[in-house]
Amino acid sequence: MKKTNFLIVIVCFAFAFSFEASALDNVYYQHCDGEMKIALTFDDGPHPKKTPQILQVLREYGVRATFFEIGENIKYYPQIAKMVLSEGHEIGNHTYSHPHINKINKGDICQELYDCDEAMKDILNYTSKLFRPPEGIVDDDIRAIAQDMNYSVILWSVDTKDWSGRSANDIVFEIKETVKPGDIILMHDYTGKNCHTVEALRRIIPILLQKGYTFVTVSELIKN
Repeated sequence: MKKTNFLIVIVCFAFAFSFEASALDNVYYQHCDGEMKIALTFDDGPHPKKTPQILQVLREYGVRATFFEIGENIKYYPQIAKMVLSEGHEIGNHTYSHPHINKINKGDICQELYDCDEAMKDILNYTSKLFRPPEGIVDDDIRAIAQDMNYSVILWSVDTKDWSGRSANDIVFEIKETVKPGDIILMHDYTGKNCHTVEALRRIIPILLQKGYTFVTVSELIKN
């Protein structure tokens, strides 16, 4: 990672500690406005093979989604990241290197967000105000830093655990049995060899469409 940008850290510190935790309302697990809207999200990409496979499925059903991408992976696979945007999806900040965010100091947290943001700007000419912390770890400091940097923190209400090698049947069952309007569904486009995300996605989308759900991006869901 490049040398710490002291200005961004100083500004971040100046504001982050001025917020009381009770005043921070920038964390979203779901957002229901009475309509049958849900948001698919994919973490850790872009991946040179799996991201295009997921995009193909989304394209077949006319579904848009949100990809929380790692800055390093955007640099490794810029054309895949550009493909995500060109097909009408949105990208969120998932840090630059996917650290154990609760084991690094506040300055390094700021730098992780800043460096991922710079990668998006430099490579994609794109900015995002959505942040998903690695492993969904959020504490008062992370919430305050995100708020100061004008990010909404996006978590999830349905966890498919697709990264763990769960079968497509189990993933489909998990979503079908738990999803409700306003939910944010967590999946991954950078997973191990024996993961079944693409197969499960191809099966669950028509089921949810038949139930009357509309797929939207996270920004559309929370009206960011």
